[in-house]
This record gives sequence, C-alpha cells and structure tokens, in this order.
Amino acid sequence: MLSFLRNHPKAVDIGLTVLIGLSTVVAGDDPEGFGWWLTSLVALASLLVRHRNPTITFVTGATVSLLHLAMGNDLRPVDVVALIGLFSVAAWGSRRLSFALLAGSLLVAGAWAIHAAESNTVNSPEPAPMPPRFIIIDRLAPPGPEDDQVQDWGGFAGIGLSLAVAWLAGLNTRQRRIRLSVLEQRAADLERERDTQAALAVAAERGRISRELHDVVAHALSVVVLQAQGAQAELERRPERTREALDAIVGTGRTALGEIRRLLGALGQDEPDWEPQPGAERLPRLAADIRSAGTPVEFLVEGEPRPLPSTVDLAAYRIVQEALTNVLKHAGPAASVTIVMRYGPETLEIEVTDDGIAAEEPSGSGHGLEGMRERVNVLGGTFDAGPRPERGFAVRATLPS
Repeated sequence: MLSFLRNHPKAVDIGLTVLIGLSTVVAGDDPEGFGWWLTSLVALASLLVRHRNPTITFVTGATVSLLHLAMGNDLRPVDVVALIGLFSVAAWGSRRLSFALLAGSLLVAGAWAIHAAESNTVNSPEPAPMPPRFIIIDRLAPPGPEDDQVQDWGGFAGIGLSLAVAWLAGLNTRQRRIRLSVLEQRAADLERERDTQAALAVAAERGRISRELHDVVAHALSVVVLQAQGAQAELERRPERTREALDAIVGTGRTALGEIRRLLGALGQDEPDWEPQPGAERLPRLAADIRSAGTPVEFLVEGEPRPLPSTVDLAAYRIVQEALTNVLKHAGPAASVTIVMRYGPETLEIEVTDDGIAAEEPSGSGHGLEGMRERVNVLGGTFDAGPRPERGFAVRATLPS
C-alpha cells in the first residue's frame, strides 16, 4: 500500500480531491452563494498540483479559507486544503519556505483571533465575527435542528496547533523520504560494488588460468621437443634410447593433458576430473623429466622440509617449472641446472641457476618471468631474475611459508 502511494502520486492527489469534495458536500447546511462554491472548487483543484508545486496548494487553500471566513461561513472540510498545502511544502518544498509560511499563517491567525475578540465586545446590530468553526454533523440520529453541533477550533490556539502539526508531519515525511533515498542509493552502490568485485574475480581467475596454461603447455612442449630431437638423433645408432625418449614424450604429454583438462574444466559447466594440484613434492620428478631430456639437473634441499600452504606449494612448483622451461628454450644444449630449495623458519627460498649462454632476460610475451613475479608478489614475497655475473641465468624467489 505504501509502495503504491509513493509510486503513484497523481492517483493519490485525485483520490484526496474527491474525498475532500464529497466530505464537503455531505457536511450538511450547505452555504448559499456561487462565490463560496467557486472558491471551494479552486481550492480542490489546487490539490492536483501539490506534488509539483506545493506552494500553490498552500497559498490557494489559505486564501480560500480566509475568503470563507470573510463570507461569515464556518470552516468546512474543503478548508483543510490549507493544512495539506503546508504539509506538502514541508515535505517536498523548501524547508525555509515552509517555516516562513508557517510563521506567516500564525500571524494571520493571531490577527484574526484578535479581530474576532474585539468584535465580540462591540454592541452592534451587525453580527460579530466568530472564531473559525468546523460544522460536525451527527448522522446517526434522526435529523433535527438540534443535530447541528458547533465545535470551535479553539481560536488562535487551535489554529496554531493544527498548522504546527501539519508542518511537523511534513518535515517527518521529508526526513523519511531522505532516509529511504539514502538507503536505496546505498543498496544500489553495494549492488554495483558486488558486480564489480565479481567481474574482477572472474578476470583474476581467467588470468590465473591463463598463466597456469602457459606454464603447463610451455614446459610440456619444451620437454617433448627436446625428447623428440634426442630420439631422432639416436634412432639409427641406439634404438633403445629412442624408445626411452618416446616413453618420456608420452608421459609428459599425458601429464600436460591432465593438467590442461583440470584447468579448462574450471571454465566449463561440467564437473571436471579434479586432480591434486602439483606442489613441491613433485619437483624431484620434474627434475628427473628434464634430466631425461638431456639437460643435467641437480636438485638440492636445504633445511627441514615441511608441509606448505596450498598457494605457496603451487607457486613453488610453477616457479621452478617456468625457470626450467626457460633453461630449455634459451640456455643452449650444453647447459646444466641447479635447483635449491631452502626451508627457513618462516620462508621458502627458491633458486634456479644455470650455466648456459643466455646473457639477457628471455624475451617473449611476458607470461614467463612476469607470471613468476606476479605469483610471488600476490603471496607477499620477493622475486629477482637476471643474468649471472660469470655465466648463465638465475631465478630467485622468497615466499612466506
């Protein structure tokens, strides 16, 4: 109901106009005179614009009420338009203007009360002006001359109280509307923020999957290419080494396909065959794969190995994997690699060095070294990569663990 009233102000104004008009008609003892009815219709018509211009409604209603009193008539339901106008100004118009209109109305009401009191003390054949009155008709009893009961408005006190109540009610409506607007704006902001956070999360997840795919595919293809080259070179002289190289290619391809299937399954609707994410415990096998491809790899562990957080565990594996991939791609055929894992009290240090021919940082799309650096930065660690003074390339990362 309140939602309908708030969303359909024109329908409310029309209904209020009809209600007050019917109440005025059925009030009984209708005053005679075309002027009274004409001014009443003008006051009712002003209700139709009270939302767009409430000041017009108040000024029209107050003027019509004064004209009715000047005609010697009692106040009737149609004269409530002045109070509705003051309420509307306080609710939808300027707060300062509504206070000024309230003060002006109280001054006019006070002047009328004083004039009525002085007129009542003067002996004159003319009837003295009476304080404003509402006619209250008791429709439950049979009609008779005694049915018209007159209730004074209480003079200035009654008028002032009525005006003050209308003004305060308008201010209360204004405050409620402002609070509701603030709450609606806050809800809209929270919804936009939620959508933004969701979009950022999706973008971050896509970036993570992109990096994962790059690491998996680049490493697997590098190993496969080297194994295929070795198998081609040994095909005629040592067929048994060719079989070993082909078996290594098959194993590397299956492992890569499994990881790609796991990553791409996160993007699809079907539930993927989840496999445990690789971690530090798989680094010796990774080193063995590189060693079988013809590149000497030394794997060293310093300190006491311990279980790592899943994010650190995966990052350690991917950093070593990407560093080995760069060695295979850029260090040359005679390079050897040393992998050192140092377990400190609160950190894990990773160092991958080679003695290859690369003297500059590997060039490319930036997914390799930049991907490693981003992984480390997200975890709050430090990362450094660059050529070694004597020969080769070094990758060093420190992860909190």
